[in-house]
Amino acid sequence: MSQSALVPRVVSALIRAELSGVNAHTLAVALGRAEAANVKFESLSERGAALVLLQYCGYPTSLPELNVFLGTPNTLTPAMLNAHLISDDQAVNYMRWLPAFLEDADLPLQRNSRVLLRWLVTDRAAVIAADQTSLDLLRRLADDSETSAKLSALIAYTLGKCGTLDNDYERVTRHAETVIAHDRENLDLVAEALYALYPPALINALQYFLEQTEGGAPNRQQLNTGLSLLAKVAEIEDRAFWQEYHEPMGSLVDRLSAFGGRNNAVMRLLDQVEKQLAYAAYDAEDQDD
Repeated sequence: MSQSALVPRVVSALIRAELSGVNAHTLAVALGRAEAANVKFESLSERGAALVLLQYCGYPTSLPELNVFLGTPNTLTPAMLNAHLISDDQAVNYMRWLPAFLEDADLPLQRNSRVLLRWLVTDRAAVIAADQTSLDLLRRLADDSETSAKLSALIAYTLGKCGTLDNDYERVTRHAETVIAHDRENLDLVAEALYALYPPALINALQYFLEQTEGGAPNRQQLNTGLSLLAKVAEIEDRAFWQEYHEPMGSLVDRLSAFGGRNNAVMRLLDQVEKQLAYAAYDAEDQDD
């Protein structure tokens, strides 16, 4: 069988086998490695070709391999990223290399790179935070006025969870405001970033959000935006937070009550916030006594 017929057939069979760490992306890397090793697939049986591909199969270890991995037309999913097979060193290197692909004109490459970035922050935030230089290229994207607003949520999420430089707070805040104003589908990432970076930043975000929606009844997207931010605030259990920010949060509750109208989800969250404020006030009275 010719190589042009053999390889796609074997690759399809291996994908269907659903082996750990074996998918269209890691097999694309395997094929590149096999070709670099001058493997002659035309001289192999299907079984032999499968064994060769499995031997070379793995996650990228270089920038060119990452390009191949992400450039595969198949959609990358978090389930395809096996944390046990991706080392901490690989994760840090991916963070260094990924900014080159995040706005690539090749849509599968762009889409898959963004999936990998989100996975890295979710799974390896501590490792990446320990090597701040790995975020340098992403910071350049964050500071570039030409960077797409569609990237703002991922930029805020990454720097909010992993960045430790002084200027990262300003970057996260600026890109969070962009998401609040334009790309409300990714508010969960922004809320998580603000909370990880500095919980009181959520208050500023809520205030900014209300300023952006003044003067009319909120539409569905605006309502979901408010819910995402408010839900993250309601999760805060640190009583000191509620004591210190009792006054601004009380003011926000009044404004959000008017904003949410009779929406049940908004009212449930506001009820949680009001309980936290009541507990904080009670604690303050105990301390005074």
